Amino acid sequence: MNSLMNLFSGNTGAKVVSVVVAIVLWVVVLGSRAVEVTKEIPIAIQTPGDLVVSNDVPEKVLFRLSGPKAFLRAILDRPEDPIRVNLSGAKAGLVTYRFFADNIRLPIGVRVLQVNPSSMIVKLENQKTKEVPVRLEMKGSLPEGYVLKRADISPKTIKIRGPESRVEGITEAPANAVDLSQVRTSLQMAAQFDVARLGVRVEGTMPEISIDVAAVQANYKIKVKNTDIRVDSPHHARIDEPSVTVYVRMDQEEIQKLDPSQVSIEADLKGKTKGRYTAKLKVSLPPNIGMVRVVPESVRVTLY
Repeated sequence: MNSLMNLFSGNTGAKVVSVVVAIVLWVVVLGSRAVEVTKEIPIAIQTPGDLVVSNDVPEKVLFRLSGPKAFLRAILDRPEDPIRVNLSGAKAGLVTYRFFADNIRLPIGVRVLQVNPSSMIVKLENQKTKEVPVRLEMKGSLPEGYVLKRADISPKTIKIRGPESRVEGITEAPANAVDLSQVRTSLQMAAQFDVARLGVRVEGTMPEISIDVAAVQANYKIKVKNTDIRVDSPHHARIDEPSVTVYVRMDQEEIQKLDPSQVSIEADLKGKTKGRYTAKLKVSLPPNIGMVRVVPESVRVTLY
């Protein structure tokens, strides 16, 4: 007990000075010239499980604040939890929700000048799922020396889900356009749909886009020795031609980075017995290189 009394009675002068200094600082801060700032706080809307928001609503509330600069700086640096708009008990239709100054925590000396928006109207609707046809779109042109052989998207429909009125207004879903100017080889990719701006979402697996292109004009040729041609056979093999030439279409900077190991040629004689055969050549190239032709297309191979 004596120790507790000593704790409060000891160094009385220093404690009084500390209290006086704190009061003076507080008065100085409160009496300093007020400044104005804007603080943004996000909005989180909670709806009944069977209803969704079908209209455009604000994502945040702006509070115009006035007060001492030191206090406002601390408020601006402070992370804020979203303002939770609880509509879990609401029914389908229009709901008005109001925002007030007490939606933000403020220290003494800081006041709210304006709340924007001061209210919002939320339209709640039942959800609906619908199947709509998709459309493949392309933009740009293939690089010089390439032609488009085929462009397809499969499956031809997707399922969308969202507010009933918005889903009913959608009759077709165009896929995000494929930029042909960046295509130098055949490709397959999942389609993307920018339907979020329409207030709906895609359900299920995305359709797949298939683009087939072919190089029709060569600008470089690659020489491959016969010893570098792989013969797919358990036997020893000898190729009659000393070399083959692969004519390709590629960018100038790509030819400088091309590693010879990235170019492979194969003659498939799997399952063949010893003897002489004519084998068609299969060429594998990096995806950024378009093959125009290989000369010769076939070689004479002796298995022994």
